[in-house]
Amino acid sequence: MSRGRIAGKSAIVTGAGSGIGRGIAKCFAEQGAAVTVADMALEAAEETVAQITASGGRAIAVRTNVTSAEDVASMVDATVTEFGGVDILVNNAGISFGDTLKLHELEQDAWQLIMDVNLTGVFLCCKHTLPSLIARGGGSIVNIASAAAIGMAPRAAYAASKGGVVAITRSLAFQYGENNIRVNAICPGPVETPMSNAVRASGMYDDDGIVDLSIKRRGTPEDIANAALYFASDEARYVTADVLSVDGGALRLRAERFRGR
Repeated sequence: MSRGRIAGKSAIVTGAGSGIGRGIAKCFAEQGAAVTVADMALEAAEETVAQITASGGRAIAVRTNVTSAEDVASMVDATVTEFGGVDILVNNAGISFGDTLKLHELEQDAWQLIMDVNLTGVFLCCKHTLPSLIARGGGSIVNIASAAAIGMAPRAAYAASKGGVVAITRSLAFQYGENNIRVNAICPGPVETPMSNAVRASGMYDDDGIVDLSIKRRGTPEDIANAALYFASDEARYVTADVLSVDGGALRLRAERFRGR
């Protein structure tokens, strides 16, 4: 795959064993990048790699717990060894399990785990990947946040963690612009993934009663992957510190309805 919008680039995608991460990893490989598929579940990561290589792409699977500095450092080392460096980092790994609709019912351990994975994980992956991006003369970091970070957010821990992702995105864009490193975030709305399906199946809430969409369908991992591809490519070479909503118009529609009340 020598041709494509990110041909010749090397990318790390965390949480790429399923859902949005798998969609991004496959999209990047189709567009010419060599991809490190990082995930806690090694078998799931290997399945993503199998799908990529079956289509002629290049990819490796690395078991990675993004809350572990040692794991993250090993993930970056494996990428540098296999592909010569890192040009693109996509921080996608995230969880929402254990969150509640009432903060006083939320267990501290659940709060901490969500923060560790969703926010500290982003910190660690950026910290350990930035030296390679600097050595390559620049690159792109794409952080997957959430519509919950900038709109109505039923689950406080998840929203707070993703709000932190938006904040760190803008800070890093300021800190590393001089190194030709662009840092942007994507805020997905409702997307059909194993994680979102598990939340709905848990009975925590019927999000059909919470989420309004202008586009009358849930998103797909491919919808988010296309946005990530834009940020990762040279087409976005003058775009940094941006936060892009890919949510079917949910935030705008809801804002209009609130203003009408």
